[in-house]
Amino acid sequence: MEIDKVTIIGAGVMGSGIGMKMALEKLSVELVDQSQEILSESLERIKKNLKTLVAGEYLGEEQAKEVLPRISTFTDLNVAKYSNFVLEAVTENLNLKKTIFDALDSICPSDIILATNTSTLKISQIASVTKRVDKVIGIHWINPPYLIPLVEVIRGEETSEETLNICKELLRRIKIVPGVCQRDIPGFIINRVQKLILNECLNLVERGIVSEEDIDNIIWLALGARMALYGPLKVNDLVGNKSQSLHGFEYIFKETGDPRFKPSELLRRKVDAGELGIRVGKGWFEYSGKKFEELVEERDLSLIKIFNFLKKEGFYPK
Repeated sequence: MEIDKVTIIGAGVMGSGIGMKMALEKLSVELVDQSQEILSESLERIKKNLKTLVAGEYLGEEQAKEVLPRISTFTDLNVAKYSNFVLEAVTENLNLKKTIFDALDSICPSDIILATNTSTLKISQIASVTKRVDKVIGIHWINPPYLIPLVEVIRGEETSEETLNICKELLRRIKIVPGVCQRDIPGFIINRVQKLILNECLNLVERGIVSEEDIDNIIWLALGARMALYGPLKVNDLVGNKSQSLHGFEYIFKETGDPRFKPSELLRRKVDAGELGIRVGKGWFEYSGKKFEELVEERDLSLIKIFNFLKKEGFYPK
């Protein structure tokens, strides 16, 4: 089935932002919420966001004008009956989500996928109230959803391969990169990683090791700048030798006894195999097509663009 109409349940910040992105990419969008007042606020929010995108030269004015006519608003959940795809984007309340999915299961044809925008709740728990557990899936958008180019796609315990592929295809159609979480674990990938980072930052501040300002700058201007280019595995390939990474983990683990720093067996196997990063042409990824010097130059030129932008736009801390 060609997906050309999407119903979004919940017209808050995330629901309206997701609807805006889908409408921007020429899908017909139905926003559903409890009252017309909430829906009116949602449309005003979309108008404001579109103005921001135009001001930032992300969109042209004519493109922005085409978005709102593609969005309809409803207070009746039954409109989902005629949709090709349904996405729930209400607050993170398991019982509320179950109530909505129970109702949608009765309203929607049996071949329609029901997706949830949950950021932490297990997909299988939400799907358990339906008779289509194979067609229930997690699609976790990141705020602001109309700008962040990746969406986390989470398989429930019984989500089918067909459902997963349809969702990935839909996201690619609207210029979004799908990042698949293959197992239904609490918090999925993004929240598990960012919550660990935040918790460790707060722990270091609480212990008097670093100030709030310095920890933010450290993450932003050191880790963040590199990760604006690459993910952590590729950064690990491009900036150091895997054996150094392993030794670092071993030392911190030995000194602190903190299990979070116990070296990954996957890292140990990479070191044992001699797959140490760009110097040898292979690490977490293959680099056999380019010389070490070329890869370093490519990395540095890309970082220069980021740092020049930060300087030019006045984002560097005073």
